[in-house]
Amino acid sequence: MTVRFRRFAAVTLGALCVAAPSAARAQQPVVCNATTSPVAGFVNDACTQAADIFSFVMPQFGQALAGGGAVLGTANTLGGFGKFSFNVRVNAVRGRVPTVDDLRIRATGPSPAQAIATEEAPVPAPVVDVGVGLFNGVGIGRTRFLSLDGLVNVAYLPETDLEDFAFTTPSGRLALGFGGRLGITRDAHLLPAISVSFIRRELPTADVRASFQGNGGGQDSLSLTGLKVRTDAIRLSISKKFGFLELGGGAGRNRYDSRVVAGVRVDELVGTASASFSRAQVIEQDVVYGSLAFNFPLLKLAVEVGQASGGDRIATFNSFVDGGQNDARLFGSAGLRISF
Repeated sequence: MTVRFRRFAAVTLGALCVAAPSAARAQQPVVCNATTSPVAGFVNDACTQAADIFSFVMPQFGQALAGGGAVLGTANTLGGFGKFSFNVRVNAVRGRVPTVDDLRIRATGPSPAQAIATEEAPVPAPVVDVGVGLFNGVGIGRTRFLSLDGLVNVAYLPETDLEDFAFTTPSGRLALGFGGRLGITRDAHLLPAISVSFIRRELPTADVRASFQGNGGGQDSLSLTGLKVRTDAIRLSISKKFGFLELGGGAGRNRYDSRVVAGVRVDELVGTASASFSRAQVIEQDVVYGSLAFNFPLLKLAVEVGQASGGDRIATFNSFVDGGQNDARLFGSAGLRISF
């Protein structure tokens, strides 16, 4: 049972990985109730731990997807209609994930609650954004005010269909997010660039199915249906060029919306049991970050370092060692943008 649940936990975490004074919507602990069976305790404990892991891990993936600035390394808008930028970056959160080898499920079920061990691990997310200049603003003195850009985010998830594992995207492999950026001022002479932005990023809705041989010779299975991650990010950003260098930073607010319907089935010699749960949670966090960019003709290279913190704790049945759901977590970004 222990070895099989390690595989179950690894698949659960892997599925979540490919798929995040503050306010949040509190959730009640999920306790799954399997049908009456000699192995019902095992499946109830496994199901409850999976629900808790979802609540613990998903905000970290939301944070990785949101990142720092709406456009990496600059608060400058593009400069009018017909201007474009193509931005590719990799965000990574200094996160914590459950230690798979230490996970245990018990024949007696989820009670009493246990402390799930965690370990430090990077939580990455690739991000692709396209910026489109819409309005060059109003010229006053040596700068321009109230320029406007449109932002489009593109997310892609590949599909996999093997004998005992399938990862599918029933609504399509691509998902689009949208936003905009309003330039309060543009970088000119002694004035820095200052802008406010909003962008929504989301991953395609995914279904995951995994099966593996149980100790009793039957087929154990895990299913995740409608796995969804969406982030909303509001930012106030500032930057200033010094030759080919550009220094910047900003602050704002993230909102992470994640949801899933999961099912677990255990098949043993003494019996079979199944259980399921649905989870939908929304968490908000404050964000601060700094950036450094190297501006070359057409091509810009940039890095960011920041921190997300806050958010009310979402209730889980079990606790986690060395890590709370709303702990302050560092993140970094590196990437390039092409403007033309």
